[in-house]
Amino acid sequence: MEHFIHFLEENKLFLLFLVIAVGYLLGKIKIRGFSLGIASVLFVGLAFGSLSENLFLPDMIHTIGLVFFVYTIGLQSGPGFFASFDKKGISINLMMVFILFLSACTTVLLGSFFDLNEFILPGLYCGSLTNTPALAAIVDTIKSNPTNLSPENLTVQLAEPIAGYSIAYPFGVMGVIFSLFLFKKIFRVDLAKEAEETANQLGLGSQDLDNIEVIINNPNIIGKKVSQVFLDHYKNIIISRIEKNGVLKIAEGETILEEGNIITLVGTPEEIRDIIKDFGEFYDRDLSADRSQLDFRRIFVSRKEVIGYTIQKLNLHQKFNATITRLKRGDSEIVPSPKTVLEAGDRIRVVAEKSQMEKVSKFFGDSFHSLSEIDYISISIGIALGLFVGEITIPLPGGSNFKLGSAGGPLIVSLILGYLGRSGKFIWGMPYNANLTLRQMGAVLFLAGIGLKAGYSFGANLYKYGLVLFSLGMLITTFNTVLMIVLGRKVLKISYPMLMGIISGMQTQPAVIAYSNAEVKNSVPNYGYSLVFPMAMITKILFVQLIHTALK
Repeated sequence: MEHFIHFLEENKLFLLFLVIAVGYLLGKIKIRGFSLGIASVLFVGLAFGSLSENLFLPDMIHTIGLVFFVYTIGLQSGPGFFASFDKKGISINLMMVFILFLSACTTVLLGSFFDLNEFILPGLYCGSLTNTPALAAIVDTIKSNPTNLSPENLTVQLAEPIAGYSIAYPFGVMGVIFSLFLFKKIFRVDLAKEAEETANQLGLGSQDLDNIEVIINNPNIIGKKVSQVFLDHYKNIIISRIEKNGVLKIAEGETILEEGNIITLVGTPEEIRDIIKDFGEFYDRDLSADRSQLDFRRIFVSRKEVIGYTIQKLNLHQKFNATITRLKRGDSEIVPSPKTVLEAGDRIRVVAEKSQMEKVSKFFGDSFHSLSEIDYISISIGIALGLFVGEITIPLPGGSNFKLGSAGGPLIVSLILGYLGRSGKFIWGMPYNANLTLRQMGAVLFLAGIGLKAGYSFGANLYKYGLVLFSLGMLITTFNTVLMIVLGRKVLKISYPMLMGIISGMQTQPAVIAYSNAEVKNSVPNYGYSLVFPMAMITKILFVQLIHTALK
């Protein structure tokens, strides 16, 4: 064993990838549907780090991982974050921030009662609410303000938030899932019914789109323009084709709907079947089967000149007499609107005249190879801006101050850049798959690095605080979750499927949203998750530093 430990001490690169490999392997093990997932890399790092005080990696490793992790989260969440600022979204986010604030106050009170210090309590808060970037923020804060400690004492301090996080984390996942299950029974929720009703209200439906043919005979729409009918009343449904006097055409905004026209409606199966009567009658013929005049094709969005622009701004009707009828981003398929912004890696279904189809493909790029390329110039500029913002000192009441640090700065900047999409020739976003890959890589580098660094001191903290921290973590997690369930259900009147997604986002926990999706089986939880996730992330990064400052 001594020889093996010595080998690891001399081969830090081997140590890094060994921790990642073992952590990933253990993270895939499920017990009654629960797994630690990527967080298991942290626990494996702690285990290896406990073997010797020399089993640690350079700080640069986990700092780089942290920056990649939070930056890619911000890029992906930016559009949804700013879109959430409508009346309903603001109410939900304000309530969530209030609850997270109460949880922070509860953490401080409990910590004072049990005589816990300003290093271990922030970690307890992060673990109870399962937020790795917040943990990274407090680690970064402690490193930036070492208060003239020796390297050995600084290492001990850094181990304390890791201990709080690691001990509280498991119940931070399981406690939330158990609470969602329990209150579903208490409130006697009909998940299937509420999920369908909420999906229809939000225009979400299922993740799979369908198309149906309808012959127009309703006098209420005869003689009206397509834009009048669809932009005003059916924003989540699109017309892909229209047959007039036996001739198939692309339906444009100025196209007049006439009696006897046959149209193809694209949308969620639930919605398009519900509105057949608003247009006329079901027509048992698939217009898309006739490809003699119009053709359709799935195309990858890869050309830089179209990425970051709205569909309306691309002017497809005038350039190619073409229309986009479906858009697949990740695993979700959506009905595009004129205001939909195209991202690198989107897969769009285009309907156009056969003679124009090759031109349309070239216009969008349709290059899978291009999607594997990352624009390192824009990423480097964005990260540099984020790190600069993270170093800005922000004064607080009482003469204290704090910095957003290597976690908060890049997150704030990436949210803004993700929302902007592009600035002139600079495209801030990246392909969906590339984003996920870089995010996962960043997460494992951070978790492995910080786990190994804290491992040698972790055992002492576990022995000293273990039972207390686990009990307090259970209390904080339960308080936070139950309060959001009750207030969300009774005060804001949120449907339970939506509430499951909101709580998953408030907890910033992939395992909880996975459980919610398995229970609900449509995209309503994902909508709730994206509604609050960015604000929850920023709030926890801020509050964890306020906890540390308040106890100094």
